[in-house]
Amino acid sequence: MAKGFFRERKHYKLFEIAKEFRIGSEEARRLAGILKKYGVVKTVKASKPEYEDLSDQDIILTDVVENSTEVEYVFDFVGIVAVDEYVFKCYPKYISSTAEPQQQLKQVLKVIKKYNDKEQLIYLHNGEDDNRIFNRLAVSLHLLEDYFQYGVYTNQHEIIETNGEGEILWDKTINETFALIQNNRPYYAELQTRNTMDDDMDYIRRLHECVLSQCTAELKDIGVLELFDIAGVELTSAKLDDFGDVDHIKYRLEKEIQTQYITRKQIILKTIYAYVANEKTKQENLSFSLYGTNSFNLVWEKVCAVNFGSVLDKKICSLPLGLAPEYENKKDESLRNLIDRPVWHRNDPVAVDDQSDTLRPDLICIYPCNDRMDYCFGIYDAKYYNIDFEYKKDKWKVTGQPGVGDITKQYLYQLAYDDFIVKQGYRYIQNMFFCPQEEAEKDYGYVSMEMLHHMGNKSLENITVVKLCAGEMYDMYLSGKPIPQEEISNYIPGIGRQSVAGQNFANRMMAYLSRIMNPGQVAEKKLEMKEEKGKLIYPQQIQRELGAKIIYDAICSVAAGAFYGFDPYEKESGRMVAEDAGNSFQRCSQIADAALEIEKILKELPERELQDETSIKVILKQCFEEKNEISAMAGGNSLNRLTEKVVELIREVYL
Repeated sequence: MAKGFFRERKHYKLFEIAKEFRIGSEEARRLAGILKKYGVVKTVKASKPEYEDLSDQDIILTDVVENSTEVEYVFDFVGIVAVDEYVFKCYPKYISSTAEPQQQLKQVLKVIKKYNDKEQLIYLHNGEDDNRIFNRLAVSLHLLEDYFQYGVYTNQHEIIETNGEGEILWDKTINETFALIQNNRPYYAELQTRNTMDDDMDYIRRLHECVLSQCTAELKDIGVLELFDIAGVELTSAKLDDFGDVDHIKYRLEKEIQTQYITRKQIILKTIYAYVANEKTKQENLSFSLYGTNSFNLVWEKVCAVNFGSVLDKKICSLPLGLAPEYENKKDESLRNLIDRPVWHRNDPVAVDDQSDTLRPDLICIYPCNDRMDYCFGIYDAKYYNIDFEYKKDKWKVTGQPGVGDITKQYLYQLAYDDFIVKQGYRYIQNMFFCPQEEAEKDYGYVSMEMLHHMGNKSLENITVVKLCAGEMYDMYLSGKPIPQEEISNYIPGIGRQSVAGQNFANRMMAYLSRIMNPGQVAEKKLEMKEEKGKLIYPQQIQRELGAKIIYDAICSVAAGAFYGFDPYEKESGRMVAEDAGNSFQRCSQIADAALEIEKILKELPERELQDETSIKVILKQCFEEKNEISAMAGGNSLNRLTEKVVELIREVYL
């Protein structure tokens, strides 16, 4: 068998294909024609840049032409293709370190297999309609993989044994054996028992062994067993002809399928049937089969989504930092469904359709950035592109990049989620393209469109380009172990993480309220019970459980007055009660910490000290003066107002 490596989306001349297999130009033209017929190879204009996506305008609808300066051939496929005695090993376009990446291709094939297993895909045929041809390679691999997981096909039959280990057949024992009588009681020395055994001579079992042995021989002949890490099996020396002609074998398989009700056995019987039925079937005396995909971009998207723990399809009520009140009515929806859909209208007669397709991001990742549990909302798009820069004519030119449509969509993803991000209180936002590469470059670069940076009052970020190590990503995907949240920052740049703009002081307060909401929610549920046997259930313990929440609320009203000159709880100012001034995010964080500290101290104070306003003032001063963003509240009128609020709470809640 002749074998050759070919790089996806690289341009090849016909003589280069001939050189790889050491064959003549006429044979190379025949092979290129077959590959073109089944969608593995495309003929493109020579002026088309390598490794870029192919559009309809790039593809030339022409016969295979030799020595043409305008036509070149591109492999639009990743995987293995076997044509007669030739094997094409097509590897991903981002691999450039070697021309024969045997180990990398082995890993890629395992990834494709896992992806296909998840999607439950088995391609029995290649092509469509008149071009359909049996995919022997894929079916052979499936049969061998099934054998290593479940073993050879078995049928069992019952046998009657004397003194066996199975069920005792008392009727048969009493009627057909002699009993020893002692003290008027019968004793049977020979018990008749029923047992089940595998029928080693079963026709279907022997046929399965024959097919497996033949698959091994064929795959070994074309040299792909090592690529799939399959040892192969030689279970019998029998040939298919030993089981009768094809029609007889198909008849026996059909009878077995009709009597078999176990789903897995039905699948393996039908697969053997397809293998046998196509044993003698050839189209134009052609042997053609493949294992792989024309859409490796979908595989890369799946790898990134699994590894980074995409929450795109999770209910928003299960996301970090709880749920903002504005989204309470959508708590059971997923992040995917939060994006608005286009609404189409007709005027006469009036008609409306609001179920049209909308934007579909690849993956969303929400993870903590530091010990304070500040969260980042990551909008990531897995881009199977080979982005690079070339220096030509005294200037740099980007190659292999996504189109402008992909860039504008990525900006729109951030715009679509902007309101949710702000109201949920996520501190950071990332907007990124994830591209595969042999070596990781997490600080590769970014793409920007100035006109999209500001849309209304929204400020959108540049789109960071991250080159992920494909081999490392595949290892994680194959192992089923996604990246731990605390390690995500090891793979993506900090420069791509920007503070969320447009969140004012009041929004920060609402976001950070979630840090002390859980005990409050428990207490509120208890309060809803109201009475049990005519008495309130432990009112003091319940009220103290709500303390941190109540204290936080009181502090925020004083803080708003101290920093912005008014109390949002006394004035109607809408949701946006004040413009940002200083580090409102850090300010709210420190207010939440102070509320927790105060509530803890108050719980431990005896009642006598709870009634002492001076002691309360000292406690508040200590809790505020060491926190730089809110230290201004540790003295003067702010401290006096704070003391008044807290003392009032103590009288109403704690005493």
